[in-house]
Order: sequence, then structure tokens, then C-alpha cells
Amino acid sequence: MTSTHTFSSGCLLINPKLRWWARAFAVGSLIHVCLPDFQQPGWTAPQIVETVGALLLLWRPTAWGFLLCTVGTLYPLVFLRDVLTQSMYLTWVGFFSCLAAVVHRIDLLAIVRWLTAGTYWLAALHKINSDFLNPEISCAHHALRQLDEHWQWASLPTDLGVELSIMVIVIECIIGLFIVRRSLLVWPVGCLFHWGLTVTLAPAFGLVMLAGYCSTLSARQMVLIRHFIRKRLGLTFIVIVLLIGLESLLSGQVPSVMTVIKGTLFFGSVVLSIGLLGTMNFKGLIELRPTSLHVKIIFITWIGHGLTPYFGLQYQHAAAMLSNLRIDQDCFNSLVLPPFYGRHDPYIRLDIASIGHGQRPKREQILKDGLWNLAALSTMRRNWCIPELRPIRLGGHWVGRPFRVDDLCSDDWYTNLGLSTPPWPGFQLYQKNLKRECLTPCIH
Repeated sequence: MTSTHTFSSGCLLINPKLRWWARAFAVGSLIHVCLPDFQQPGWTAPQIVETVGALLLLWRPTAWGFLLCTVGTLYPLVFLRDVLTQSMYLTWVGFFSCLAAVVHRIDLLAIVRWLTAGTYWLAALHKINSDFLNPEISCAHHALRQLDEHWQWASLPTDLGVELSIMVIVIECIIGLFIVRRSLLVWPVGCLFHWGLTVTLAPAFGLVMLAGYCSTLSARQMVLIRHFIRKRLGLTFIVIVLLIGLESLLSGQVPSVMTVIKGTLFFGSVVLSIGLLGTMNFKGLIELRPTSLHVKIIFITWIGHGLTPYFGLQYQHAAAMLSNLRIDQDCFNSLVLPPFYGRHDPYIRLDIASIGHGQRPKREQILKDGLWNLAALSTMRRNWCIPELRPIRLGGHWVGRPFRVDDLCSDDWYTNLGLSTPPWPGFQLYQKNLKRECLTPCIH
């Protein structure tokens, strides 16, 4: 049976490779719903929906599980200002997994591989900018300092220069190549790369990507994995316990339940992959295998979506996290691509900010020092529009045009910006808490 004939008429995954992928996707989804983001008001319902879908996939992989997970990740993106690339990734792969249940000719695992690899390549592309290569403000050096604080006894070399940033970019490119080549090397390299981020800045992203790694496994490798576990389960368990113990010793903390779960998944994957490296064919490692036309179209669309920052269309959800990328005109810093949005970027600059009768001078200064967007103005209205703080007067420039809002709390405030309808407040396109100052330390 091939991967293009994998579902029964009841939309039940009957191919072992797809059942493996479905359950890996479910684990990544369950880690995703444990993020602190889901503690915000309004996030409980999508959290429940995604959790139910993931549990259904663990129990009996069907299209319904993928559908519920897709709805659970899509709703926060559209309505709750979810900014995470991993949420967009889960939405895409969940949707295509569900679609593959009814369109049997879709090569689902190839789609997952190329979307996963494309995410790494986009992340590497966005990092080729002057700020990421600047050790003073680079996210790479910020992450290393965070890891040094977490591993109290490790004494990491936090004085590294630009070579650290270059190494991160190269590793992301290599991981993407390993994925499309279906190389077992992706497991030890990817797991070790992500573990430091998982315990510091990105607690779920690595495990979501780890689910994508499962699309690289062949039927023979899955058989070998089951055989390896049966023969060396005790040794694997001991190594995992030792590595989790080492993590606990370095951090000086008793590992939490989530740390134990994540450590088991990461370190277990490393042990299994190293145990199978002897079965890997190293010939043609950089040769890319041909893919179906629909896989190419989906991959190109994903890459196009990831390039939207350079067109000024959005910044979030495009794999630009922790990249130091700036797309505002005065601070545009990519060393590879120019700004394709013309003369005026999409950020709102406030030169006038008056709240009430001067009761909030510090907040007024914050408004004038930062870069803003329509979603941020909608949030200001929701949080600040109380009688004693009215009127909220704003003035400045947006897409090259001056504007003045006499009262942000008025019902027709958006007409002063040249809009005919109120902006959609639930989709977060651009960075929050971004300052006009160009040399800004790493922000997510």
C-alpha cells in the first residue's frame, strides 16, 4: 500500500506510517495547548477543541481528529491574536491531513516534510540580517545567555561573537535538508538544537517540529524502531533518566512533569535515532527526490506566505520568530531581500498622543516611542476607553499619510485613518512592543 492510498471510506487512517504521523501530530498538539497563551481569556474553548482532537488521534486516528485540531488552532489565529508560527504550521498540516482523508491522491507525508523543512529554511533566511549578526542584540546570543542562566553549573561561553549567529543559521539550513532527504541525522541534530530553546524561550516549538520529523520515517525504519525498543527498552530508559537527571543537575531544579515529558520525547528520539544510524544510506545526501505537483504548489505557497514580511503584509506567523528581523522602513535590516512594499511600511507612527487630561504621561511617551498597528489600536480602545481617560487623541503617519484621531474611543475612529470599515481586531499581523529605535534587543 502506498501513501497515496491510505484511508478507508470511513476516513480511518489504515497505513501504519500515517498512524505514526497522526499520533506524533497529536503529541505536538497536546504540548501546544499547554502553552501559557491558553491561559488568556477566551482561549479555553479552542484549547478544549484541540485537546479533544489530539486525544482522538491518539486513540483512533481519523480525519475528525485532524479537523478538530485544525479548528482549535485556527480560531486563536483569526480571533484571538495568536502570534505563533507553530500555530500556523499546525493549522496547515492539520488541514492537509484532514483533506487527505477525502482526497486519496494527496501525498500527505511529503507535504508535511516540505512544510517542516520550509519552516526551517524561512527561519534561516529571516535571520540573515545585520541585527541577528550583531552579538550585542542578537537573539542567538540572548538565547545562549538565557540557557547559561538556566544551566547554572554549565558555564557556557556567552562571549561568543558572530560565529554563534552563523552557526544557528547553518544548523537550520541543514535540518531542513535532512528532513527532505529523510535522513535519520535530523533527529539527533534537531533534538539537540531545540532542547536549549525548549527549556528557555520556546517551550513547545521544538516538539511541534519533532512531530514533523516523523514524516521522514520509512516503513522499514518504523519496524526497526519497534525492534530496537523491544530489545533495548531498559537501556533506553536508563539513558533518558540520566539525561533528565543531568538537566536537573545543571539547572539546580527538580524537573517538572512537563520537563520530564519533553525530556523523554527529545532524549528518547535521540537514543532511537542513534541506534538506527547504522542502517542509514549516506549516499546522495544532498540529492532531492522528485515530488508531486500538488506538493510543490503547497510548498511554494508556504514559502510565499513566509516571505510576506518583506512585502509589508505581516510579520507574525512567517517563521520570523527570534530572528531580529526588522521590516519598518527606517530600520529594515535584511541582508538578502529588499523591502518590496514601496516607500512606506505598514507600521503606525504616533507623533501626538494625549490621554484624557494628561493623567498618563508615561503611557503617552510609550505611544510616541513605539511602532503600532491597527490591531494594537483596537486593543487600546478595549483596555483604555473609560470615561476618566477620554478623549484619547492620536496623530501621526500611516502608510505615508498623516492622520489625526480626535478620540480613539469614538465609534468612527477608524475613518480618520482612511478606513471605511473597522479593522479586524483578532488577527495579529505585526510585532507588538516594537520601538522606533533600530538597535533593539531580541524580541519574539
